[in-house]
Amino acid sequence: MKVPSDIALTLRPGSVYYFEHRELSSAEPHFFIVLNSDPISQQILLMSVFTSKIDTQQRRIQRAGHPPETLVPISPTDYPELSLNSCVNCNKVFTKPLAELIAQWSTLRKKPLDLPLPILAKILNGIKLSPEVSEEEKQLILKIPDK
Repeated sequence: MKVPSDIALTLRPGSVYYFEHRELSSAEPHFFIVLNSDPISQQILLMSVFTSKIDTQQRRIQRAGHPPETLVPISPTDYPELSLNSCVNCNKVFTKPLAELIAQWSTLRKKPLDLPLPILAKILNGIKLSPEVSEEEKQLILKIPDK
């Protein structure tokens, strides 16, 4: 599949996009983080989402007995694109075909800043520890970026 150059230039581990997703209960757009080690060649994007509902996510993780590392807190100081303290629940990931992202390109927004690598590494570690993320999904993130 030919990937348009403006997408190829921005699609990498830690890229953040803002768009609506049909699997979320809220119709509002959310920030999604690209997690794949090589999203263009893998053709399926593995993404996680920011949420400001930190207490709700903490209760879910505790109730399910998941490791605390599967919840990664992120503040606006850590990632200035955020306006509120937020977190990523590493037990919930979303897949999106690259072709779908290309088709949606005109309706989504790429955030100017990628997620800092230390935070991305925490999220990737949380996903590896998650009992809810499939082995196939985990295979998409095998290599942690070393930039």
